[in-house]
Amino acid sequence: MVFPRPPAETAPVAPTGRRRRRRREREQTAETGRQQSARRAEEGRRQRLAIIIGALLILAILAIVAVGYYREFYQPPRTLAGQVRDVRFTMGDLVDRIRVLQGVNRYQGGRVDLSTVPFEYLQDMIHAEILRQASPGLGFSVTDADVSAELERRFKPTPPPGQEVDAGQLQQEYENALTNFQTATRLSEEEYRVLVEEDLLRRQLFIVIGSGLPEQIEQVEAAWIRLETDGPVDPQEVRDRLEREDFAVVAAEIHRSAGFTNPQGYAGWVPPEAFPDLDETLFGNPDRERDPLPVGEISNPVFTQDGTYIVHKISGLEEQELSDVMAFQLSRERVDQWFNDQLSQGSDDGWLKINFDSERYAWVADQVQLSAPRMQQPPPGQPAGPGFP
Repeated sequence: MVFPRPPAETAPVAPTGRRRRRRREREQTAETGRQQSARRAEEGRRQRLAIIIGALLILAILAIVAVGYYREFYQPPRTLAGQVRDVRFTMGDLVDRIRVLQGVNRYQGGRVDLSTVPFEYLQDMIHAEILRQASPGLGFSVTDADVSAELERRFKPTPPPGQEVDAGQLQQEYENALTNFQTATRLSEEEYRVLVEEDLLRRQLFIVIGSGLPEQIEQVEAAWIRLETDGPVDPQEVRDRLEREDFAVVAAEIHRSAGFTNPQGYAGWVPPEAFPDLDETLFGNPDRERDPLPVGEISNPVFTQDGTYIVHKISGLEEQELSDVMAFQLSRERVDQWFNDQLSQGSDDGWLKINFDSERYAWVADQVQLSAPRMQQPPPGQPAGPGFP
């Protein structure tokens, strides 16, 4: 007969020391696995973050390079520099024009002054286009035949009077001279013909304006001493000398004529507007309540872009015949005034735009300065050759 065991004998037996160690080891292994898994997950996150940061840095560098390329190389040449109605001039067009004239200037022994040239050449391009569009209304134009005739005038040799020369030989010499000039300046035929066309248009405008000048006009008789702006002579010291010394004597010593006076500074009869910077001194300015210099008096130094002038007014207004020199100067000033009026009218009416600032100025100057020379200098002693009158 089997008897049931007492409750104490049926209770679970407590684990032994070995089993406890195994359980702890399993728990430690599981914990280690969890820690390793956590470390691997953290390392994975860090690697992904590093890859993302690296990719963003690379993208940022590429973006900087792309923006730099766009701003320095792609955008500037295509940026609008000026516009006359539907004719646009970009910054690249301006650089090309300066390089063309740079080649011509070097061929003739000159150089391009990058401190002033970019804006001046942009103005020249705009002036030329304004005149090209306005010329039919002014009653003149320039044809391809006119340009060809002007090229022959510049490059075709003229035989001495009475000498018989073969026409074919003259033509060959003309073609050789023109080709040599274009090769030396690296100008294409089209580029050079455009420059010649613009020169002929300006000449026609000069003739039209000059033909409207009267034969006689009210003028004053004057002389002046002209000093270079940055020259070594102090204008005030010259003015002080004129209190003690004769005007003609002082002028003969230090006067730097610009082609309108004799060595003693005598200019003769001078009409209004021929020398705008001297008009207020010679003729007064009612708008500014400025009286003209009295007859027989000598002015204080007058500072202009062309130099410093000390004016001697010899006589008052009289109607006198317009000399060839003064007619030329007055025509030139009126041509400049015509262009200024066109610029003002075009700006007001909206058909003229000029988009040029110091940043664009600097970019153009850098591009021209970095460009390779467009010509080979002629050998020493050899004339630079024709090209422009």
